[in-house]
Amino acid sequence: MPDHLGMDMGNTGEAAMRPDGFQYKRSANDYVMPDVTLRNQNAQKVNFAEMMAYDGPIVLNFIFTSCATICPVMSATFGQTQEDLAAIDDSYMMVSISIDPEYDTPRRLREYAELHAARDNWVMLTGQFDDIFSVVRAFDAVYKGENKMYHRPLTFLRRGKDTPWVRLEGLLGSEELAEEYAAVLRPEVN
Repeated sequence: MPDHLGMDMGNTGEAAMRPDGFQYKRSANDYVMPDVTLRNQNAQKVNFAEMMAYDGPIVLNFIFTSCATICPVMSATFGQTQEDLAAIDDSYMMVSISIDPEYDTPRRLREYAELHAARDNWVMLTGQFDDIFSVVRAFDAVYKGENKMYHRPLTFLRRGKDTPWVRLEGLLGSEELAEEYAAVLRPEVN
């Protein structure tokens, strides 16, 4: 991975196979959460570091609502997987962070949440560009150049506040996301 993408080359990764033969990359990482204020889909201020201190499972991704490529797929996967995740452990929180905060207002995120049948525990965040970018940088999710269209399909999972994040790079279906969630929550079984 090129250095300019801000990737931590010390992270180890492994490939996981999807049923359709495509692979996605899995790695475990520790990320430091930036202390920034963002807004959720209800226009409420949210301290991101405090939100990430939630002591339960978190499933997180980066999207933007006007995306016509990977974001609709990633969001559909989140939407379709909600029941499966709840069946494994319903204390999870889903977080989708817009990388286009200038377009993605709380109202647009609220409409996007409705489109994907988001439950109350699926939070969509927007904010000032610099604050959003500090979160993107914290998760080593910097996209190539200044064009948001070059962002990568990344999903992050964490069991609890003092556990490492599992980074999944590539498009996942709802079955793979549920399996990864189960593996993060019950590593001794998997």
